[in-house]
Amino acid sequence: MDKNGKNLNQNKTENKFKKWMNLQNLVFIVVIAIFLVTIVWSGPISHLFSGINLQDVKATVTPTQVPGEPTPLPAEYYATSNQTNGIIVGAVVIVTIVIAGTIGILVRDKA
Repeated sequence: MDKNGKNLNQNKTENKFKKWMNLQNLVFIVVIAIFLVTIVWSGPISHLFSGINLQDVKATVTPTQVPGEPTPLPAEYYATSNQTNGIIVGAVVIVTIVIAGTIGILVRDKA
């Protein structure tokens, strides 16, 4: 027993709890909870309602015609792959600019 009348083991437990429950850990837990809720809500929910029988409801399907025909891709897109090289070069340039800018800001802030 300490001078406040608490058991020493109880004080150790409270101190461990206070160490773990700081602002950074609480924010982390909230972010993870939001992430998990988002994942659950973005998934299909049809399996939750598979037990519901809708025998009295009848749906009729009406086919609709969309005017026009889909435009096929030109044969050039299938034959040449140089477009891919341009996209890769552009992505590398953008990443290089971002990294160079970040390094520049870090060097400026250190000085």
